[in-house]
Amino acid sequence: MKNRLVIAMLALATVTGMYSCKQEKKETVKTVEEKHEDHSGHKENTHHEEMVGDLSFKDNKIANAYSHYIHVKTALVHTDAKEAKNGAGMLVKALSKVENAGKATDFAKEIEGTDDVEKQRKAFYGLSEVFTSLIDGQIASGTVYKQFCPMAFDFEGAYWLSSEEEIRNPYFGDKMLKCGEVKARLN
Repeated sequence: MKNRLVIAMLALATVTGMYSCKQEKKETVKTVEEKHEDHSGHKENTHHEEMVGDLSFKDNKIANAYSHYIHVKTALVHTDAKEAKNGAGMLVKALSKVENAGKATDFAKEIEGTDDVEKQRKAFYGLSEVFTSLIDGQIASGTVYKQFCPMAFDFEGAYWLSSEEEIRNPYFGDKMLKCGEVKARLN
């Protein structure tokens, strides 16, 4: 009887998830590390695919920290704990130059300090909450999208920031890549 109840609850959660996140089909995502050519013809590695594009910040230190935040987010989208750890290390360094970044630094250090992607995702949730406050009023041009997944962390839900409107969920990766919605546009 208990097993049937558990199976029924899991089936209901799965069906609910598919409808609430409007997942039509599984989609492949580019690898985290891509090759790009600079003006001299030299190829360099970039660590994240989501570029900040037309987005600019009033403070270059915030811009630098935000680019590393996106690096971590993209690594989590790809469920790449090693790359998330690497990006978090760079984020810690960038945040050391930003005023009032203490809590953000603590969360970035948590991500850097573990190889467990689920622990990294939990810390990323905290980082995202603090980072939203950190960039508030700092956007000179462009838009940052505050996105939300209602199913993250056993249906508690969780936010993250993105430079693109398209949903790429860092809490589930390719399991539920498009689960979420834009809740706010920061500009």
